[in-house]
Amino acid sequence: MINDVNNLGSIIEINAEERDLRLVGLPNEENEFVYAKTFLQKSSTDTGANLYDHLSEVLNKILSERPENVVDFFEEYSRKIKEKRFKPLTDHLEDIYVEPGRYRQANRLMPLLKPLPPEEPSTLDPEDLERADMTKNNMLDLLSYFELAGLGLPRTEMFCLTMSMRQLIRVEPIAKIRFWGKIFGMNKNYIIVETELKDEEYSKRNENYNPLPDSKIEDIVGDQLETITKAQLAGEGEPPKLWEVLPPLPQIQYEEPPEPPSEPSGVGANKNVYYVCSEIGEPWVQLPDVTPKQIRVARQIYKTFTGDLDQPIVSYPFFPGSERNLLRAQIARISAGTHISPLGFYTFGGEGMGEGGEADEEEEEGNKGEIKENPKYDPVPIKDLTDRSMMFWVHHNHHILNQGRTTWWNPNPLPETGLDEELGEEEEEAKPVVMGPEPETGPPLLTPCSEDVTLDAIPAWSVRSSSGVAEEFAVAIVRSNFWPGAYSFATQGKMFHNVYFGSGLKTMVPNFSPMPLPPVEQDYPMGPEIMEIVDPTGAEEEAWRIAHLPKEKPPKLVGEEEMPEEEEEEEDEDEDEDE
Repeated sequence: MINDVNNLGSIIEINAEERDLRLVGLPNEENEFVYAKTFLQKSSTDTGANLYDHLSEVLNKILSERPENVVDFFEEYSRKIKEKRFKPLTDHLEDIYVEPGRYRQANRLMPLLKPLPPEEPSTLDPEDLERADMTKNNMLDLLSYFELAGLGLPRTEMFCLTMSMRQLIRVEPIAKIRFWGKIFGMNKNYIIVETELKDEEYSKRNENYNPLPDSKIEDIVGDQLETITKAQLAGEGEPPKLWEVLPPLPQIQYEEPPEPPSEPSGVGANKNVYYVCSEIGEPWVQLPDVTPKQIRVARQIYKTFTGDLDQPIVSYPFFPGSERNLLRAQIARISAGTHISPLGFYTFGGEGMGEGGEADEEEEEGNKGEIKENPKYDPVPIKDLTDRSMMFWVHHNHHILNQGRTTWWNPNPLPETGLDEELGEEEEEAKPVVMGPEPETGPPLLTPCSEDVTLDAIPAWSVRSSSGVAEEFAVAIVRSNFWPGAYSFATQGKMFHNVYFGSGLKTMVPNFSPMPLPPVEQDYPMGPEIMEIVDPTGAEEEAWRIAHLPKEKPPKLVGEEEMPEEEEEEEDEDEDEDE
């Protein structure tokens, strides 16, 4: 027991001595090695490299090459290792991952950012080489006003849009160009610009203009097809006779009303030409002119755009065209209803688009002439522009009538006999007055927006100011409640703009309900030939068969002679007389 206590005391003394040695700080080879290696592995805050790895690579390179007098070239080896590790920040394609979408977008936008090539000398008239004025299409300047209204496109997109419009006027005969807006689709969107072509271009487009209504063209085609069908039947021979005579085929009694002709390019709903693209940098596509029937059917259907111009329109009533035609019809409707300007900015006057003549005179009478910018325009104060009555805002686009045209077309013109000049005053008074169809008229140009109708107590417009604090720098903003996405703004100077950002659909207070199908026409007149009867039973069919069996000859009576023998006797007598 005493020995164990002594051993325990000695162990305690030995541990105390080791503790004292550690406190004194005698070197520990293993710990020093770890501390030194840790120090060498500290990474640089500038390059991220460390000395341990750098020395390892330098020594490996020296041992692999084993040069003479290595101590004289040690710094050179260290410099080469650092150069190999260095990567410049300008080489992004190798170090930074670029998404495929951003890469395609960069390739699409790069041609827009390049300077335009110098124009080649031309012998054409300098007036023909004049292009649209792009000074009024500074998208970055417009973006500042769009932002006050809470709408617009990204800044980079607006700048690239300016470059794309600059390239468009170099390849198309455009006299004026303006950013119209953007229509959103399910798969792709449509970026739209509104242009006015040069006068000679309108003349070329109207050279083959045919005012013949579509219904007459369809009648001519139908008559030709009917003639071909009759010729084919005549060549095949007579058709087989039916076992029973049927009533004659029914005749269609309904006659479609005559279709109004389309307005020529540069007039009415086709005054402007529109170009669209899905993404900035893609080629611009020109939309075709709109027809009255397309506008009428567009008012009766409710279709969301897909983003594909060639997408067929499946609807009732049938829409005559693809999505590009529906897009053009909706643009015409939106422009006619939402393009407004401050009172006094436009005034009547100016020359028409045509070359003069009766058509131009009729058009000026129907539309009360053309409008032009008023050089003496006095800006309207901001308080008047933000008045809820909308008396200081006017429509400067033609109203589209129910026919689908801006000017009324007479479907049943009265024939001109030319006898009016020969008739005297008394005969003219006695002549009966023939009443034709009443012409349809719409509101004239520069009609105040205060006269717009309401839709179930919803006003047509909402107006506000961009700022209630800095009123001297505020902008008047007007929003259409009938066409959501249509905005107009006007500064306190001589600048205003109309823009549209929406889905291209009009507001509908009740839920949309398609037009009902027309009543079914009566195929055949009522009669026993087409009436349905109950099928006879088997007993009734057997009774009918027995009733229609051939009658039997009556039995012969006793003493009667047969008819053939009498005939033979008569023949013998005739032979004797002949002899």
